Amino acid sequence: MSYIKLHIAIILIILVSEIIGVQKFTVWVTTITLFPMLYAVILGIIISPNVLGKVVKPLKSIISDKEAGLASPFIIASLAPLAAKYGVLTGPNVPKLIQYGIPLIVQNFGVQPGCALLGIPIGIFIFKLGREVIGASFDICREPALGVVNQLRGPDSPEALGTLSVYIAGTIYGTLWWAIIGSVLGSSLAKVFNVYALAMACGPGSASMSTACATAMSLVFPELKDSILAFAIASNLVSGVIAVWYDTIVGFPLTEKLYQVLSRRRKGG
Repeated sequence: MSYIKLHIAIILIILVSEIIGVQKFTVWVTTITLFPMLYAVILGIIISPNVLGKVVKPLKSIISDKEAGLASPFIIASLAPLAAKYGVLTGPNVPKLIQYGIPLIVQNFGVQPGCALLGIPIGIFIFKLGREVIGASFDICREPALGVVNQLRGPDSPEALGTLSVYIAGTIYGTLWWAIIGSVLGSSLAKVFNVYALAMACGPGSASMSTACATAMSLVFPELKDSILAFAIASNLVSGVIAVWYDTIVGFPLTEKLYQVLSRRRKGG
């Protein structure tokens, strides 16, 4: 019975999302594009037992914690056809990917330092965090970062707690954020940067985050849709591979050193 209720809820979410369709509106000089995948994520969060279910008790009897638990394994299964589609799209674009191979790799050496330089000072001086801020700031905190921090400091360490906290936040809000960022980047920065560079910027993050960003951007440039999706997924793959080695050898040690320097200043002040 739980599976029946779950599938009915999913079908209704899909129907509502598709009926709303793609919506575009302008904010200052930027065009923000909203699309069905974004609505589906929002609706899924809203009807969950811990959001609207707390207020509307009959809803919680339909979508309870049990249904929410049953839905989790379907995430990977639902991404499988998407991964196959990306493989088909990437094939014809291999010459372009080879041409832009060096930028695909080099861009990753700007992501992690940027996280540390921004995250450590804010975490220490504004939120007064301890060593948790190291785990939260040495990477964008997706799957590779979880593996690295567990290996270096253990799953029960403050650093691991920081990484896991950002990972969970990214899982919940990341797709929504990247969907908006994708359309903003495409509409406002395309005259400054190459569209393929913007597509690469969609890569770091989880598959769902990259998909949301690339899909939103492809709606801004429909004539380059396949190339944008191909560059985003290639960037996502390269980012995942490089992150493990970079975080272990460079990212985590440098972030820890920055934490030590700034935390001493906080204590001295």
